[in-house]
Amino acid sequence: MKKLVCALLIVALMAGVSFADRREERYVREEASRRGITLITEEEAVRIARERAGSKDARVKDVDLEDEDDYYRSRDDFRPVWSLEAVAGGQEYDIDVDAVTGEILKFKLDD
Repeated sequence: MKKLVCALLIVALMAGVSFADRREERYVREEASRRGITLITEEEAVRIARERAGSKDARVKDVDLEDEDDYYRSRDDFRPVWSLEAVAGGQEYDIDVDAVTGEILKFKLDD
C-alpha cells in the first residue's frame, strides 16, 4: 500500500511540474507574439545543442521554453530561452539556447 501511495505521489508531482512547464511555455510564446518577437523552434534549439555537444545523435532528455530574464541580464524584463538537458558521449549537459538568436548561453557538464 505504501508503494502505491508513493507511486501516486510521484506521478502527481510530475504532472504538476509538466503543467507548470506548459504554462511557462505558453506565457513565453504569448509574450513573444505580443512584442513581435520571432522565436526559433524547439527543433532548431535541439539541433544547435547537439552541434555544441559535438554529436548529431546526442539524446535530448528535456526541452523547456522559459523566460530567463532573472538569470540572464537583459535590456528589459523578458528573455526567452530554450533550456535543454542532453546526453552525448556518456556525458550529461545542461544547455541554454537564446530562443531569439540561437546563441548558446550556457553549456555546462552536469555533475
